[in-house]
Amino acid sequence: MTTITLAPKGSIAGSGSSQALVIGLAQNEKGLVLETGTAQIDEADLLEALHDLGATGKSDEVIKLPGTTSKLLVITGLGKQHVRGDYPHEVLRRAAGAAARALAGIESAAFALPCAKLPAVAAIAEGALLGAYTFDDFRGSTKKDRKASLASVTILSPLAGTAPARKVIARASAIADAVHLTRNLINMPPSHLTPISFVDHIRPLAKKAGVKVEVLDEVALRKGGYGGIIGVGQGSANPPRLLRLTYTPTRSKAHHAYIGKGITFDTGGIALKPAAGMEAMKSDMSGAAAVCAAIIAIAQLKLPITIDAWAALAENMPSDTATRPSDVLTTYGGRTVEVLNPDAEGRLVRCHDARPRTRQ
Repeated sequence: MTTITLAPKGSIAGSGSSQALVIGLAQNEKGLVLETGTAQIDEADLLEALHDLGATGKSDEVIKLPGTTSKLLVITGLGKQHVRGDYPHEVLRRAAGAAARALAGIESAAFALPCAKLPAVAAIAEGALLGAYTFDDFRGSTKKDRKASLASVTILSPLAGTAPARKVIARASAIADAVHLTRNLINMPPSHLTPISFVDHIRPLAKKAGVKVEVLDEVALRKGGYGGIIGVGQGSANPPRLLRLTYTPTRSKAHHAYIGKGITFDTGGIALKPAAGMEAMKSDMSGAAAVCAAIIAIAQLKLPITIDAWAALAENMPSDTATRPSDVLTTYGGRTVEVLNPDAEGRLVRCHDARPRTRQ
């Protein structure tokens, strides 16, 4: 995971402690404009070089040049110039993310973008951390050819050293950790991510964050009358699970419930999907991944809200035990459901109506 810190004006530029320096490039009616935050740059010569290179300053544009105060100078596009450096947060987030992605293979970088206000610091931190994401877990012989993601980020800001700025950085790190966890689970191949292994992956992370973990296995689900999730998962050799995560702070100001769809692979069941594009169905558990990562981040940040989160985990496969079109399932609470399409599994795994009703 990329580490991130704050530094004041002049502590990085010229010291050579970072291998790269990231600055912004914008456009106005007169042409290109550099946005260098607190860093000191020879702007005239650099703007001339950028003009010769055909730079536009548009969003997602990244240009790398040999540096003078650092090994590498990275110019990231900010789009239209905003007065006093007051750029929209998403503009800064995208610019920092684009720069971080382009810095694969570089160990450390200082980001000198406009960030005189806390929301701007947060946006740059989030962008840099999210842009530095990689997933190489299953690369074999090609892994050695991959460049490592950016390991260390320093944001140059006049707010460095203040308690609010440190809090913003901690929040950005927690959010990035949660997004990386979600991405890792989504990228995991279905041969390695089943309902059981999903639970095994989340359990230690949740407990470390102070989140209570409860798991219903296939026996408990049948006994408890969870016919929807059992009906979806009964066609697979990998049995379903219902994962419940609970975070209860001492002084809670609100209580929310999160429910995530966790189909670790969705073939469509007997209503088999076309082969073209089916590989993307490993991501049908992204809702459950997002829910679990969110509650862990909320607990890490000690937010004053109580959260109950459920991840309904199953694998939807065709077999001689799979649910058939026209089968009737009895869900939690007593509601009966006729399954006309086994590929409508998402609503079934999350169907836990507490009001007994019977459809004729």
